[in-house]
Amino acid sequence: MEATEFYLITGVIFLLAGTVKGIVGFGLPLVSITLLTPLHGLVDAIAVMLLPAVVTNFWQAVSGGGLIALWKRLWPLYLPGAVSTVMAASVLVQVDAQWPTALLGCVILAYSIGGLAAWQLPEPGRRETWLSPVTGVITGVITGLTGVLVFPLAAYVQALNLDRRMLFQAMGIYLLLANVALAAAFGWQDAFPEGVTHLALIGVVAGLIGMVLGQRVQAHLSAQQFKRVFFCSLAVVGAYIFLRALLSN
Repeated sequence: MEATEFYLITGVIFLLAGTVKGIVGFGLPLVSITLLTPLHGLVDAIAVMLLPAVVTNFWQAVSGGGLIALWKRLWPLYLPGAVSTVMAASVLVQVDAQWPTALLGCVILAYSIGGLAAWQLPEPGRRETWLSPVTGVITGVITGLTGVLVFPLAAYVQALNLDRRMLFQAMGIYLLLANVALAAAFGWQDAFPEGVTHLALIGVVAGLIGMVLGQRVQAHLSAQQFKRVFFCSLAVVGAYIFLRALLSN
């Protein structure tokens, strides 16, 4: 594959990933990692994803006006998630990620089917005190081993009954911290491949363009349409993750 074609494919992947993120509030790691892995392998795909994810999540985390309020409420979710991400990522380069990735795809697919069927977790209420750190730790372990950050984070944050704007920002704050944690773990292990900078910069530009497009689409969706797109996007990505991992041998 020629370099120009290689860069073009990478840009298209991040454009798609950014568009999904703009619509549903997350999805850039999910889409980019699953599509980049056949080109780069899992570890290198995560490395290429990190800079675009940090940039787009920074934008998402600081926009919306609820940063301070969300941090005061959800820091027990955010901090354990970041710490467990670093710990799990420290073993990522030493394990075969095929079966953890396949399991993650199954869980995402099951969750999306439950969402399309209008099933959802009950609002945690007083249990939020201990459910937040537990959710953060579980999500962080999965993130550190697979590079994706959706389960059980998305289900839990949705159960908090936040409005669409606050949901979008709450996800962004967590995703920003988790991706910074992943980047720190990769830097510590010297796991970034050569030439990653050029690919990452292409990903940043394409991801931001896609995110703007996705947010424009989201602005014209009703609440019902928004949920349908949210869970359908999850179902497609989850099925792809599972099938790719299952057939990788």
